[in-house]
Amino acid sequence: MKKILILLLFLSVLLNAKTITATYKISYGIFGELGVAKTTLEVFEDKTYKIKVHAFATGFAKFLSSNKEEFYESYGVIKDNLLIPNKYITITNNDYKKRKKTYTFDYKKNQITLEKYEKKLITKYNEDFQKIKTWEENSSKEFSNFFAQNDLLSLFFNITQVVPSFEKGNNYTFKAIGANKENGKLDIIIPKDEAYKELEESLDTKNKKFIVSIHQKIFSSSNGELFISLNQEGFCDKAVLKDVLIFGDITGEMINFKINKG
Repeated sequence: MKKILILLLFLSVLLNAKTITATYKISYGIFGELGVAKTTLEVFEDKTYKIKVHAFATGFAKFLSSNKEEFYESYGVIKDNLLIPNKYITITNNDYKKRKKTYTFDYKKNQITLEKYEKKLITKYNEDFQKIKTWEENSSKEFSNFFAQNDLLSLFFNITQVVPSFEKGNNYTFKAIGANKENGKLDIIIPKDEAYKELEESLDTKNKKFIVSIHQKIFSSSNGELFISLNQEGFCDKAVLKDVLIFGDITGEMINFKINKG
């Protein structure tokens, strides 16, 4: 399910809201439901924010992925109606492996520190050839290859603020921690003509639509191009990764949405 979450997170911020929650179902062609993703945005009175995403495999996908689940978190401040991250965390777990990455933003030095932690279940044999299972841990600290003023979550929640126009034919490039691992590059594409017709047919909604390219392979999509639809509140209500292998599209669709103004 890694990177499929990008399908679900193109959300704008309602800064007068206390808590916003959305739940999405992820499905794949003839295989049906793959998993569920739950997203929560909390805005606090001191102009700080917290975003949490929890995604987990369901059904047959849960079995194939050894109970895989993923967590994405962004913490920061709100300035001029934009979310500005201070920390971005990704966690991936299954029955045999646990990984955590923590990115810390330093705006004075234009530098991002990356702390990695990994825990693996290792099977060894003792002198009597009996299996012994133990957890092996590793950690490291380094600097990111590039600096960006957004992580993937903050950018997606900022999207209607930072994109000047969704008119057909307009394209925009951004950088975000969590997008392309080499340079953070991410493109917002509003196609026109035949390409826009394909976008309309794939999403089958009357809402605002565009394509996201993270320039990183997702299954058979070499550039990771995702078709996105925004509802009237500016939240993603449907997203499609087209023609994955021979089995059809991966689709993320909103099934629950709630705003609590506190």
